[in-house]
Amino acid sequence: MTNGSPAFLIDRKGLTLAACQAAMAAALAEAQRNGLVVTVVILDAGGQLLHLTRMDGIHAGTVDVAIAKARCAVQFKRPTKVFAEAYAGGATALTALPGMLPYDGGVPIIVDGHIVGAIGASGASPEQDGQIAAAGVNAILASGV
Repeated sequence: MTNGSPAFLIDRKGLTLAACQAAMAAALAEAQRNGLVVTVVILDAGGQLLHLTRMDGIHAGTVDVAIAKARCAVQFKRPTKVFAEAYAGGATALTALPGMLPYDGGVPIIVDGHIVGAIGASGASPEQDGQIAAAGVNAILASGV
């Protein structure tokens, strides 16, 4: 079939390479400004890797953790900080949810109410990871994506 009906299709926004590069630069600048060494990842709306930077000297385990944080933010359309706070408040059953990682450091990228991706950071404290990821998201949103 070559002429599908538009009624069966949806339009989705996606992150460009330029948006990923700008977000990564902002996230890394935030880490460097605070003397931190981390891994930062950017995922698309399906939770797949678009961009990754592992700073010199950071251990390899941070790669999978950063991806898991970003994937959690994409899947649940919320910053992972929300889940970290709920877990700290006693909602330990959260960890039974598939893809749940209740540590700050994953921040969704939401444009016009739609998830377009997420940024995850790992290697510093969870709060610092969240600050780094948020700096990347804010760079994308400020660019008028």
